[in-house]
Amino acid sequence: MFKYYLGIAIMCAIFALVAIFFSQHAITLASVFLAMAGAFLAIAFVTSDPDARW
Repeated sequence: MFKYYLGIAIMCAIFALVAIFFSQHAITLASVFLAMAGAFLAIAFVTSDPDARW
């Protein structure tokens, strides 16, 4: 599950970068996408343990 959630976090970071360049509300969207990336990264580390039940 670590690779799955890490991939989603990387995609959210890429979406934030694209939002900075192409959006009218760049700061708002970038902060939302970076927060989502951080949340998915946290979930990735929680589920990286072999004993994780997720």
